[in-house]
Amino acid sequence: MRRFGIFSYYFASGVVLLSIFGGPYYGLEEDSVPLGVGSGEPENNEVYKGTKSVESLVELGNNDSLKKKDVINVKTNVVKSEGEIIKGKIGGKEGPILVGLNNIGATCYMNAALQCLSNTESLTEYFLTKYKEKPQNEMANEYYRLVLNLWNRVNNNGSVSPSNFKEVLSRKNPLFKGIAANDSKDLMIFLVEKFHEELNQVDGSGIGDDGNLNCQDQLNEQTMLELFFKNFQNNFKSIISDLFYGAIETKSQCLNCKLVKYNFQVCSFLEFPLEEVNKYCCSCGKRPLFNYGRTNPDVDLYECFDYHKKMDLMSGENQMYCNICKGSYDAYYSTNLYFAPNNLIIYLNRGRNAVYNCKVNFPEVLNLRNYVSCGNTVFELYAVICHLGPSSMSGHFVAYCKNKMDNKWYLYNDANVTECTRFHQYTEGMPYILFYKACKNP
Repeated sequence: MRRFGIFSYYFASGVVLLSIFGGPYYGLEEDSVPLGVGSGEPENNEVYKGTKSVESLVELGNNDSLKKKDVINVKTNVVKSEGEIIKGKIGGKEGPILVGLNNIGATCYMNAALQCLSNTESLTEYFLTKYKEKPQNEMANEYYRLVLNLWNRVNNNGSVSPSNFKEVLSRKNPLFKGIAANDSKDLMIFLVEKFHEELNQVDGSGIGDDGNLNCQDQLNEQTMLELFFKNFQNNFKSIISDLFYGAIETKSQCLNCKLVKYNFQVCSFLEFPLEEVNKYCCSCGKRPLFNYGRTNPDVDLYECFDYHKKMDLMSGENQMYCNICKGSYDAYYSTNLYFAPNNLIIYLNRGRNAVYNCKVNFPEVLNLRNYVSCGNTVFELYAVICHLGPSSMSGHFVAYCKNKMDNKWYLYNDANVTECTRFHQYTEGMPYILFYKACKNP
């Protein structure tokens, strides 16, 4: 049975497409602290003060006594070509800029997500070079100010506070109020949706209450596709839709009249339930049956895409309504990633309490030629959120990001940023969210 919502679209197969509707598509070093240690959480819950200035003014550090005379201008030398992050000078020196985020009370989930967004080069380029603050864009305004701090040479090899960002976030979404532990995935879903809502240049009136584009069902695949893209271009126009939105094709066939029906929908996240992926691999003979009470076998990311593309028999309570037969009947149902976004975000679901522990093998270069119908097919990994702990609502989140300036991997563990010389050794155990970007010349 399907379940619709503004953030997600649940299929009976167990695959969840975390969809945001709202634009045209256009590490640890060998001697460093282990994950989950030295999170940078302030003693006695001290709350740091963040950036208060705007219009390219950045406070020096976290000192409350600093006045306007103590701020500096952040000048950027930008490479003009699309998709290129700042390569020139910020603060007058060249080289990678590495700035951590202070933990202001169980905010490791937020810090990890923000570092991955900050290392999304095209998004950061947009905020550093094109974004103009508007009073109604409260969430985007605070993120812009935070990005100015994260890419300010004065803060290099130090850390800044996200307290102002957290304050606005808490006001915009009560889920993130206080110092309760939260999930990086939930924050990513909210931020992508909220940024798009604030930055969308059209009103999105063609979007239905159920999160789908408003269009009449058509039996012809080509007709449906043309109608989808027309609605897409008329309702989605923001930097977020440019970077993070793709399209899913769904196909169903009524087993009573044999009619095949097509539909398309926008998606910004892919979610793979790892336990279901393993069961699927066992049922189709890809690996032998195993005892779930013991150590679970490794999962390969391509197996997740195989699982996503499989065909399901919808029967019993999951029967689908057929417009021709005027009733609910058994049907075959399948999904296909029709075109992938420029930046693909993959959530690896380990269960409600994150108890399904297994290694996930994921490539640094992801080839989806066998899984997408058109558009981007080859992707490069640029960020990973890892989780350590008994559940997604406890434990510790860290981010691994590839710095565009020197092409090296770094571990962002709250306030601490260290070069990661053995990236895969530390990320294969518990990857939680993967961030890929389309390769320009695959």
